[in-house]
Amino acid sequence: MSRVLFMLPDVPDPPDSGAKLRNLMLLRLAAQVHVVDAIAFGQPDKAAALAALAHRGRVVAPPQRRSVLRRGLEVARTKLPDMALRLWSAEFAEAARCLAEDADVVQAEGIEMARYLGLVPADKRIYDAHNPEFLLQRRLSEAAPSTTAGLYSRLQWQRLQRFEREVVRSSRLTLAVSEHDANQLRALADARCVAVVPNAIDAQGYSFKVPDADAQPNLLFVGKLDYRPNADAVRWLIEQVLPDLFAAVPTARLFVVGANPPRWLVGVGQHDARIAVTGYVPDERPYVRRCCALLLPVHAAAGTRLKALVAMASGIPIVSTALGMEGLHVEAGVDYVRAESAREWALALREVIGQEVLRRTVAQRAREVVEERYSWTAARPALRAAYAIFER
Repeated sequence: MSRVLFMLPDVPDPPDSGAKLRNLMLLRLAAQVHVVDAIAFGQPDKAAALAALAHRGRVVAPPQRRSVLRRGLEVARTKLPDMALRLWSAEFAEAARCLAEDADVVQAEGIEMARYLGLVPADKRIYDAHNPEFLLQRRLSEAAPSTTAGLYSRLQWQRLQRFEREVVRSSRLTLAVSEHDANQLRALADARCVAVVPNAIDAQGYSFKVPDADAQPNLLFVGKLDYRPNADAVRWLIEQVLPDLFAAVPTARLFVVGANPPRWLVGVGQHDARIAVTGYVPDERPYVRRCCALLLPVHAAAGTRLKALVAMASGIPIVSTALGMEGLHVEAGVDYVRAESAREWALALREVIGQEVLRRTVAQRAREVVEERYSWTAARPALRAAYAIFER
């Protein structure tokens, strides 16, 4: 195998989301051994950024955003899940078909790109499953079964289960971000060719600094806020946890950092000075440096969270549910502070805010875990071992 074509949902520059961080890692690690081509959705001004990452790069304008009515009609006319329809483009398909002609393998990044694998021979296909999407939607449907969103997730997870099963079965290789996810995909499709290439970051690119005794009681939530698991998590945090925390620590403040905050959240930020809703930022590190904990109050999720790795590399301790750290080789009470109920969360946040020794102990151990398991250096052998299937 010498030439790899990556099909990307967007250009990973700047790497301002978990998906972009993973895609950037894979592009750079693959380019150390193979000739890498890439095709991605994006605006023309992103062409230079993609050209810096690939031998041949092609940027295609993203399809127009569909109205809710049109999406509903499309879903009604097909058995495909909504996520398989969102980024379908005839222009992208034609460009991908041309670039794939001289590629040894073609790698689709995430479920929204998986449909394009049907354009290339099965023995060339690599599917990189950023999440087991069927599992995520099933969990969302179980979390709120009687709501409109819950009913939507119930319909979608069953379609996603069928779609992902076919994608995994028809691909020569499937990549998963953790052993937990790999087992989910193996069971789903009765597939053997599922390899783990963990989410990882350039650990040396993050300076390590633990919040000291004089640190302000600032707390951080990071994530795209039009992504329902994130929006649900921050709503639960604000409604169920913060009232007790603010009563105990009046100077505490929450920074909610992420693109596309919903209207209700913007309103909360406008009326409560203790909750700062920033919207999109190209780099979350300035906020990491001014906060004493990253919060992951996740109750429905899949995959692993790269924002957790960023915090672990940077020296900011994490308070999370067990699900928020799922798939990572971490131990509750050692590498992060675990909390599940609202009461546990309020107590945990008070402890992290008030105890410098706790912050330092957890943060130092977490940094060690990142360097040992989740740096680009640690991920490189896993990618090379996965690709070796094409050399047999």
